[in-house]
Amino acid sequence: MRRSFFLIVMLMAMQARITNTQTQITVHAGQVDADGAYDVESFAAELQGLADALENEPTADDMAKVRSSLPKSWTVKAGENRYVISCEVVDKALAAGNADDATDWLYHMSEEARSYSAGGAKSNGNARAELDKILAGNEFAAVHPPSPWDLFRQRLAAWANRLLDKIFGGIERYPIGGKILFWSVMIVAVGFIALWLFRFMMSRDRMDTLPAGEIVSASRTWQEWIRMAREAAARKDFREAVHFAYWAGIARLEDTGVVPKDRTKTPREYLRLVAAASEHELAQRPIYRVPLGELTKRLERIWYANRGAGPEDFAETLKQLEAMGCQLE
Repeated sequence: MRRSFFLIVMLMAMQARITNTQTQITVHAGQVDADGAYDVESFAAELQGLADALENEPTADDMAKVRSSLPKSWTVKAGENRYVISCEVVDKALAAGNADDATDWLYHMSEEARSYSAGGAKSNGNARAELDKILAGNEFAAVHPPSPWDLFRQRLAAWANRLLDKIFGGIERYPIGGKILFWSVMIVAVGFIALWLFRFMMSRDRMDTLPAGEIVSASRTWQEWIRMAREAAARKDFREAVHFAYWAGIARLEDTGVVPKDRTKTPREYLRLVAAASEHELAQRPIYRVPLGELTKRLERIWYANRGAGPEDFAETLKQLEAMGCQLE
């Protein structure tokens, strides 16, 4: 009698547990539309209900009932989009008797769905405002559609690339010819740069140094230099006339004490002496600076650079000598 009563009580307890599990499984089924799709909140509640049903050490029969209640996949509707989420992870975990893995996955997916629902509702309302705020920053101030000039440069670059492709595209078929062309271009480029550097250095050297063997007498007066310049001009040797006229100007500056009597100096050195300030000036240098600069430039161009000279060059040189105080009449 007691055994029968105890057996009846055990059967009633098992029935109550099964009924409770089934209730937990179905109580959170959530709301679905006509196509069987959950909204995000209902999907989260569905996963939560399944996780709760598997939380308290379920038996093999409990896990089997949960497996039988699982669909192949859940369809979730979020706004205008629909997502299909497979139940395979939960099904495999329950089939292997691993209720903890199934529960963890269900809880995790439930939390993700709830966070998506909360974040989506918040971000959709002010997404445009946030985007406008970001685009109004200084770092995007220069962002604009390409201007006509930008489009022209792009077209020009594309045309140049096409032209180079046509020129050098066939070189691959003729490797020897390509090498000859490459080294020819390199030699021409290097030669051009070397020639430019040589001319540049030579022009600087002849500005700062006197030609070898040029000896200028320091005993002549500026009047004698002018007489020699006029005699050269009478012979139509205007290059020599400009040369003599320059030294007439230097002799004039020596007489006034602006420069020392030292004919070893170069034209540029004389010019720097006149341009530099001195505490012991014998004459006002600014009045000599401009005419001596003009005389120096003309001498460098005609005498040292071997440029041609004409009567207008000699006439202009005489004007500069008059500006320096030389009485030419």
